[in-house]
Amino acid sequence: MSKDINIFDNKIIILYILNTSSIPLTIDQIVKFCDEFDDITYFDVCIYIDMLKTSGYIKETFKDNTVLYSITDEGASTLQELIELIPGVNIFNLKKVVNKNIMEIKTEYSIDTNIIPIKFDEYKVSCYIKDGIDELVNITIYAGNKEQAKNISKNWSENAEKIYSKLLEMMTKD
Repeated sequence: MSKDINIFDNKIIILYILNTSSIPLTIDQIVKFCDEFDDITYFDVCIYIDMLKTSGYIKETFKDNTVLYSITDEGASTLQELIELIPGVNIFNLKKVVNKNIMEIKTEYSIDTNIIPIKFDEYKVSCYIKDGIDELVNITIYAGNKEQAKNISKNWSENAEKIYSKLLEMMTKD
C-alpha cells in the first residue's frame, strides 16, 4: 500500500512540474527536477510519464527529433483537485525545487533577438542562441525599417535552430 501511495505522490509531483513549467520539457529535464527527491529515479520518471500519458494527463510532442512533454487540460484540472493531498512541507519544498530548476532550464538554452535603433527608421537586429552562459551564435543584421526588423526577429524566433544548423553545415564544409 505504501508503494502505491508513493507512486501516486510522485505522479502528482510530475504533473506539478509540467504544470508550472511554461514550456514543454524533455524527460531529462523532468528527471533533473526530480533529482532532489531521493525516491524518484530516472526509470521511475519514465514509468510515471507513460502512466500519465496513457491516462491523458500529459501529452507527448516531437520537435527536432526531441520528445517533449506537457500537461493537458485534464491533467491540470486533476492536479488542482489533488494538489491539496500533498502535505504542506512537501508542497513548499516542491515549489522551491521547481522554481530553482525552472530558472536553470530557462537559462540553459535560449533563443532571442534585440532590435537596436540606428537612426530614423533604420535598425540592427541582433539574433542569438545561448546555451547556458555560452553564446552559440550571434548574428547582427541590418534592417531598413521597423517592419523588416520585426520580421527578422519573428523569423529568427521561429527558425533559429534550422538557420544555425544550416550555417554550421555551410561553414564547416571542406
